[in-house]
Amino acid sequence: MQDRKPGNQTRQPLKACPEIGRNRIQLSDNRNIRLTVAFEGTRYHGWQMQRDSPTIQGLISDAIAKITGERVNLIGSGRTDAGTHARALVANFLTQSMIAPAQLGRALNGVLPRDIRIVSARKAPLDFHARRDAISKTYRYQVYLGSILVPHLVREYFHYPYRLQIAPMQQAVRLFLGEHDFASFAKTNASHSSTVRHIFRCELKKKGLRLFLTVQGNGFLHHMVRNMAGTLIEVGKGSISLEQFQDLFVKRDRRLAGFTAPAHGLVLLKVQY
Repeated sequence: MQDRKPGNQTRQPLKACPEIGRNRIQLSDNRNIRLTVAFEGTRYHGWQMQRDSPTIQGLISDAIAKITGERVNLIGSGRTDAGTHARALVANFLTQSMIAPAQLGRALNGVLPRDIRIVSARKAPLDFHARRDAISKTYRYQVYLGSILVPHLVREYFHYPYRLQIAPMQQAVRLFLGEHDFASFAKTNASHSSTVRHIFRCELKKKGLRLFLTVQGNGFLHHMVRNMAGTLIEVGKGSISLEQFQDLFVKRDRRLAGFTAPAHGLVLLKVQY
């Protein structure tokens, strides 16, 4: 199957999907369908639907409409930045369609581009909400330290071919654990009701020439993990000391932290409920 170009998402008249046939328009009471979605986000402007740019939410919503004949409110577990990736983003929507969830998942994969996949589709309780019910999310930031980045890693690794001191970076990582004010790691001028977040797990592991920052928390600010990764690299360079790093939680000043690491190195691994 050829990739479909994710062009303008202007709503088009709905047409029957041949994979579903006449069962497509059979209706019953509302059902809540839970999707687990994986995507390689290079070509897309993040999750949230936009008028003139291709997004994951927009393309899946269009695919659901094509198959079921319904325009649904597709709810995602959270927004993702343009160019980021996901292994298991969770979404849900209410539908009256009687199509079995597994059959619906196969049909969606038949019309979606190959860099967006429905990993699973199943019925959920009517009150399940992909965003509000999430307890935590786990992200991984991926860095390649070798002098040459091999082509098959280009889309999912930030290439940093310079020497880093890993030991102080691993010391700094442990300071992220617990509840802190992450204002120094939030996108400048972003609107947040609170910048306090709780980090349950934060690990930095080096495997050969690959460096992985894995973070699980109860929520994340805009660009937070990317800013955490960039700041840790500054620690590894020696540009930020451990004392200066620890002060970031008190001073709450984005200008004192490190750079924002590129979006393409970030992967949403899991959403916990």
